[in-house]
Amino acid sequence: MEGALASALAEIGLHARLDVAARTDAGVHAFDQVVSFWAHADLDPVELRAAVNRLTPPELVCLEARRVAPSFHARASALTRRYVYLVGTPPPPTLARYAWTLPDARAFPQLAPAAYRLDVGAMRTALAAALGTHDFTGLARPGIHTQNRARSPDATVRTLLCADVIAAEGAPLVFLVFEANGFVRAMVRHLAGAAVTVGLGLAPPSLMSELLQRRTPYRGVRAPGWGLTLVKVCYPEGTWGAGPRPTR
Repeated sequence: MEGALASALAEIGLHARLDVAARTDAGVHAFDQVVSFWAHADLDPVELRAAVNRLTPPELVCLEARRVAPSFHARASALTRRYVYLVGTPPPPTLARYAWTLPDARAFPQLAPAAYRLDVGAMRTALAAALGTHDFTGLARPGIHTQNRARSPDATVRTLLCADVIAAEGAPLVFLVFEANGFVRAMVRHLAGAAVTVGLGLAPPSLMSELLQRRTPYRGVRAPGWGLTLVKVCYPEGTWGAGPRPTR
């Protein structure tokens, strides 16, 4: 996404560093990604939006463009980010590209196909332990956050505000909803992988508490990227000028 947007901006003479609200792994979707950049040109937001949509692939849609204060930064100014992880047992064909499809012999080779029944209550109990402020090293993927712990013990500390599990009515789908002030690398995919492991009865709900006590990177099941979607990024009131930011 970032490369396609940068190429589109370059075609209209803008060569700028792009700052994004949330870094996402390959395959992850986004309904509400926010991107900021500096430009010396006097840009008309309506014309900029039209140009971006004309010059990018159909999978990338610019919903709006706005001028913001010089102090604004898409990532640093954000208060919270909300993700939804979709699991299907299996999902309807129309949602397969947006969901983790179970059975999954790669992730759970020990299970027979008939054993893929998710215990939503156990998943909720497990995820409840992750709510609040914790050091999420035990749910991190090795990378910049874990490397920075040597200089700053708070590098992997985040506050998880929401960790809910919602079962769809009339469809074999489960939605895992996560909202936090920030996420360490692959944290949502690891939370989802651990929750599904618990939901399948392969670990007790206490697994999440055990992971939070660890100071070594996560080694359990990592949910695939294509089941994850960034759905909302929240900013302080007044960030977008007069009135609230339009609903996406």
